[in-house]
Amino acid sequence: MLATQYAEYYGIEAQKEDESEAAFCSRVAVRLREMGKIIEAHEAYNDEQYESSDAVMTGVFGAVAQALQGCSYGGDPIGNDIAAGVVVQYPREGTPEEWVFLAALMSGKRA
Repeated sequence: MLATQYAEYYGIEAQKEDESEAAFCSRVAVRLREMGKIIEAHEAYNDEQYESSDAVMTGVFGAVAQALQGCSYGGDPIGNDIAAGVVVQYPREGTPEEWVFLAALMSGKRA
C-alpha cells in the first residue's frame, strides 16, 4: 500500500491497530498535502501511482487550480482537490477561465 510506503519515508505515524485502511490512507494523504507533496498525497489516498490513475490526476489538477487562484477552502484538503479537479476537467458556465486553461494544458486537449 502506497500510504504505508510514504508514511515510512516521510516519518508519518504508521497505521494504528484500530485504524481502517481507508482512514489511514486519508490521514497520510492529508499530512502529505500539508507538506506540499501533492502528487504523493493523491497517490496515497487512491493507492495508485499518477502514471496510471485518472483519480490521482483529478486531485492534482484541483490542487494546482486552487494554487493558481490563491484559494484555500479549508476543511478536507484532499476532498477539495478532488472537487476542484472535477470542475477543472468538466467545466460549466462560471468556471474560472484559468482553471479551464489549466485543464487544457495539463491534459493536452485544446480548449
